[in-house]
Amino acid sequence: MNSQSVTSYPEVHLSQTEQLTLARAYYNRGNAYSKKGEYNRAIEDYIKAIQLKPDDANTYYNRGNAYYAKGDFDRAIEDFNKAIERNPDYAYAYNNRGNAYYAKGDFDRAIEDFNKAIERNPDYAYAYNNRGNAYYAKGDFDRAIEDFNKAIERNPDY
Repeated sequence: MNSQSVTSYPEVHLSQTEQLTLARAYYNRGNAYSKKGEYNRAIEDYIKAIQLKPDDANTYYNRGNAYYAKGDFDRAIEDFNKAIERNPDYAYAYNNRGNAYYAKGDFDRAIEDFNKAIERNPDYAYAYNNRGNAYYAKGDFDRAIEDFNKAIERNPDY
């Protein structure tokens, strides 16, 4: 595929600028569908956006969130992995991958990801809260309380 042609519509030829504009439109519409809870439609749009702009970490992240919302934790993890590959400092992707591991009952891997999220964003209250939930699930109540305290310190309205 060259930079002048695109996607699953071979008869359509777009410039690189047009590809990026179209990718952004699919991405934005996917976000709107996701907000409405229409995750299948969101995923379809994210797939189209990725075909047009395969290096965008945010699109993989949001598609991962849509898969997570559908309960497809393995696909969510795959997309969070892709987001992290494209942006190794993506604290939110580590956090949400941790949530997917937590949902699968893999608390140790979840804690590893929450740790990575906190390393990248030490003020990330949700990551402390989520790590606290994982410690709680493991029966480590002291560490859970410590993390819940840190979450509250960082966001008193939490």
